[in-house]
Amino acid sequence: MKWKNFDIGAAYYYITGTFTEWQPLMRSAIVREIVCKEITRAVGECGGWVVAYVLMPDHVHLLVALPAEGLLHKFNRRWRGRSARRIIELLERGNHTDILSILAKHANGKSRYAVWKEQVRALAIWSRQKLEAMVNYIHANPVRRKLVECPGDWKFSSYNFYERGDCPLIPLEAPAL
Repeated sequence: MKWKNFDIGAAYYYITGTFTEWQPLMRSAIVREIVCKEITRAVGECGGWVVAYVLMPDHVHLLVALPAEGLLHKFNRRWRGRSARRIIELLERGNHTDILSILAKHANGKSRYAVWKEQVRALAIWSRQKLEAMVNYIHANPVRRKLVECPGDWKFSSYNFYERGDCPLIPLEAPAL
């Protein structure tokens, strides 16, 4: 059964984007920078904001606020599409034929490569309790994957913004529920 994302209008959305075949592309600082820049750009174009995030080697979790109906698909299409194009350019310049061949196996339509898995997963968040649970879930992801012992040790998340006021990789706005 295919996943269905429901855009309920103005809401917080928990979003997961995964690289094709779980390729660990975000081990690269340049790829992390590309993904962060395109998320920031797309959420700004939609008039929304990011509440929390974690960049894992092979996927990203986001908690975003979007102010109106019709923006969920637009936001996801923009950040994923632009980041994919820039990542492909980077891989081609670096002659990473091994990774490109994996991405090419999953391409469809006009694309030569599929950087991101076929569809982003998005869930609307209905309550303050669920919003807080999702922030905690996002921040605990590196611990669950045994990459670090505590969330504050992972540099690529919003955890230390909330705990210590550190400057985040993606501009954040605390939730206003």
